[in-house]
Amino acid sequence: MKKVSFKLITTLWITVLISVVCGVSTTALMLMSSKSADDKIKQNLIAMVQSNSDEMEYSNGVFEVENDFSYYSGGIYCDLFSENGEYISGETPHTLIESASLGETDVVEKDFAGENYYVYSKLLSFTKFEYEIDVMSGQIISYEADVTPVNELMPIPYSETKFRNGISTSDAIDIALSHAGVSSDEATIIGAEIPLYQDRQVFKIEFTSQTSSYGKIYIRAVCPSDDAVTVFDSVAKSAVYLLPFFVIIAAVGAYLISKKAVSPIEKITESAHEISTGNDLSKRLETSKAPREISNLSETFNGMFERLQTSFENEKRFTSDASHELRTPLAVIKAECEYALSEHADDEERMQALESIEEQTDKMSSLVSSLLAVTRAEHSRNRFYLDKANFSELTEEICAKFRPTKNIELIKDIEKNIEINLNIPLITQLIENLLSNADKYGKENGVINVKLCSEGDNVVLSVRDNGIGISEADLPKIWNRFYRADASRSETQGFGLGLALVKKIAEIHSAECVAKSEIGVFTEISIIFRAANLK
Repeated sequence: MKKVSFKLITTLWITVLISVVCGVSTTALMLMSSKSADDKIKQNLIAMVQSNSDEMEYSNGVFEVENDFSYYSGGIYCDLFSENGEYISGETPHTLIESASLGETDVVEKDFAGENYYVYSKLLSFTKFEYEIDVMSGQIISYEADVTPVNELMPIPYSETKFRNGISTSDAIDIALSHAGVSSDEATIIGAEIPLYQDRQVFKIEFTSQTSSYGKIYIRAVCPSDDAVTVFDSVAKSAVYLLPFFVIIAAVGAYLISKKAVSPIEKITESAHEISTGNDLSKRLETSKAPREISNLSETFNGMFERLQTSFENEKRFTSDASHELRTPLAVIKAECEYALSEHADDEERMQALESIEEQTDKMSSLVSSLLAVTRAEHSRNRFYLDKANFSELTEEICAKFRPTKNIELIKDIEKNIEINLNIPLITQLIENLLSNADKYGKENGVINVKLCSEGDNVVLSVRDNGIGISEADLPKIWNRFYRADASRSETQGFGLGLALVKKIAEIHSAECVAKSEIGVFTEISIIFRAANLK
């Protein structure tokens, strides 16, 4: 079964996601649009009533509607009714006039002749009054009353004026209040002055009151609720038409995005395939021009190729070195056997041949044992158990048993009672290898210094000799199997596996190996056990 491509999967997921988002968004938009349309119409009803409230007045006892009064605007009908519900004026269809709904404090929905309407009505009181009264006779010359919120008008202090053979300011106020049917306790005087007219002298009295003899007026606004439905339907239709278009755009966009996103990965795949199927493991993937995530992936692959290349080279070198090390004793054994079996060999020579064969066999056995130890350390790391042990006592015991092959003095500087988690057989092998290595390459009558101490939170074991030393160029290579730095080291007895095994044992204990050396002066190998791995 052919696997589905990542581009197709990404395209489908992005398309489905965007489709769901568009669907949910469209549904939410339609719901909000429906509510918004309802709210807008209700706000328009209230606004129209508020606007028309300022366009009515009583002038000299006659109710007047000013020209700016809007009886119909934007699908909204506006009518006037008396306090008793009697129709005064308007342009609303006759069926709505007969079905007058008054006294509603909020916008309500009502059924008129089988159709739904939004209705809002407001009862208005004439609260602001203005009178002009002759200063001599006290007769009312003109008067007006209109609808004005009382809280918008503040009382103004006035001064008392009285005319000889005429009336005073207080008299004029009483005349105006009496005519309006308002007591002095119910009125707030907002103006009492004598305007400068060329043809007459009058008191101009202005006051407000919540009660008067003028009565009240209902103003009612009506609008079909179908207007909101129409707005909602238009939005819904637009959404229905646009949604498939958005889905198509999303699918195309998702494919292009996934194609562009996958393109660097496909290049990595091709390059990795070329490297894996070719003979040159030194090739690497391009990382400089790629995005960060792809660059990290390329660097990870490059790291893997680096390790593979190193591993293959090590295995190749290991095979070559192991073959070389085994070829010599095998050749000696072969030659000794052939000579011992020949007719020219006497008993003494045959005995010498057997001794040589035994010597070479021991050498091969030692080499094989060392190889097995390194291999076991490399491939069985998780099988070794670490238990808490007294590192100080173990180091003391190993040093006490060590016997140098040269006239070398062993100096110990071991801190007491250092306890860490370790594998005793492996650590024993590690210390013995370090001591043996120092003995092999140390000077005659030289010194080997063994130090174990705590440094901060870490524990450090170091073995130092004053032997031939290692060059700076060779120092990083001493941990490789079969590596011997120079001819002088190659001539010494050994296979170059001691430090390789030391490093593997240190890795099992999550420790770090550090080597320092100076040609002809010293070599010091330190094993640093980090604090995080001691418990």
